[in-house]
Amino acid sequence: MSTPTGQFSALSIQGSSEIEPKAASDGGGGRGQGLGRAESSNMTDMAAVKASSGLLYDLCGSGFDHETEARALLGLTTAYEVLFCERKRAGYEFVFAETARVRIPLLGWGKTQMNFSGEVNDVVTSGYGNGDGYTCTCAAFRGRDAVACQHIFWLLDQVRAQFHSHSPSPYAPPKIVLSSDGHAQGFPRIEQLLSNQSITTLEGLAEHYDWPYVCSEVEEGGMSRTQRVRDILSAFSTEILPEEFRVEPVESDSEPEDTECNCLSPKKKRSPEQCVVQGDMEATIFQLAVHDDNVFTSLCKAMPQGACAAIYFDKMLARSRSILSEFDTYCQTLGGPYETEDKGKALSMAAVVHTLRSNILKIHKNIHVRAPHGLQGAAKALIAILEDISTRNKDALAGNPYGCVSFLPANANWSAHSEDDEDSRNLYHQLIGSADEEEEEGHFVLDALADLSGEVLYPFRERLSAVLARVEVNRAPRGFIMKLVAIVRVAEGGTDMGFGITRKRSGERDESERKRVR
Repeated sequence: MSTPTGQFSALSIQGSSEIEPKAASDGGGGRGQGLGRAESSNMTDMAAVKASSGLLYDLCGSGFDHETEARALLGLTTAYEVLFCERKRAGYEFVFAETARVRIPLLGWGKTQMNFSGEVNDVVTSGYGNGDGYTCTCAAFRGRDAVACQHIFWLLDQVRAQFHSHSPSPYAPPKIVLSSDGHAQGFPRIEQLLSNQSITTLEGLAEHYDWPYVCSEVEEGGMSRTQRVRDILSAFSTEILPEEFRVEPVESDSEPEDTECNCLSPKKKRSPEQCVVQGDMEATIFQLAVHDDNVFTSLCKAMPQGACAAIYFDKMLARSRSILSEFDTYCQTLGGPYETEDKGKALSMAAVVHTLRSNILKIHKNIHVRAPHGLQGAAKALIAILEDISTRNKDALAGNPYGCVSFLPANANWSAHSEDDEDSRNLYHQLIGSADEEEEEGHFVLDALADLSGEVLYPFRERLSAVLARVEVNRAPRGFIMKLVAIVRVAEGGTDMGFGITRKRSGERDESERKRVR
């Protein structure tokens, strides 16, 4: 596939200085129109501000001083660009193009909350956090951190607009009264709205506004920022996997820990100059992506998650095919003049079985890590490997031109190696034919396929049916056949059999599934 480097021109390194955003091209007009509507409605105090979302806010009734009113007015009438948003251990984080970073903490223990009709519910009995204040790294908030800044007021408007548009029974007063710390008085807080799966989520909010969303390590099956950078940069290599990319700098310069305090303390980030690794462009880009939000966002745009997922599963399929090809070559040259002891150890039956199982486990884990991206690529890789193994119900040394009939050395003590027989040299038997339902490994490939939906498997239904017919002829264990039958039915059902990772989030898997993908 072509290398998506076209967007590298967007890479930039931002300094620490705060630059207040200019209003969007239509921002000034929107602001004037909002105030004009207020005048036409005979509101002589000009207190009703209509935000870009269409919601009305009563700044006069909010009891703000002049500075707070100015912040709220700027936030409600200005367009901001969100570089990306993500879920952190302590809450939700939104990174703005102006280098501002807003954090919304999770609901704390014992905090009162409003229901979605504006009534007070009981105290919160779940969640964590020591406080409930929203924080921002912009200069305005740092100058007076007891009052919400323009970024917080703007974010509140975006979340409330999403809530009102998707709520089953939306209720919006003529004018919303605000509090100085960035809440809509008498209504659910931002963190309460984002934590209600039936209303909206951070991912849904990001999708609605087209904000880049980063699946973090906090979510089951997510990636930390460092892991995401490794995933992106390794995608430009045809061979290296993310876990193999630049191990040295990753281990020594890992991403700073996220704290669970509600204050937004600065991370121990490096300056652009500190990210430079003399003589190593790759390591320099890696460090910049970890520590500079703009570089990280540009890389995410240049190599999106879907592309990374597709490349990863293609690599895993290529690796599996390569080890099988090398194993076939080894079996046909065993006993010949080019045989070497080191190669024999790397390509022994036990080593090949271990490598293939390890590859399948990596694919299985990454199905959940990367969902909903790359599922077709994962299915393609899994089914291709299953097809190959299902055709190998034979002695791997059959047809060896040198007459070699055993993987054991010619001078080996045969009585001490009684396990060396036709089954031990049969790759199909080792991976499928000897499958035991009590084994920790589970059913080769099938456990991973079972986590894919019928919609994903539908294009492969005929290939799966062919594998089923083949393993039935080869007398595979009953448990293996029954599980494959169930998978074939799901594939044939297509969208009508919508189970699997595309129909339920990885965080909703039961305990047996958790054990299987560890």
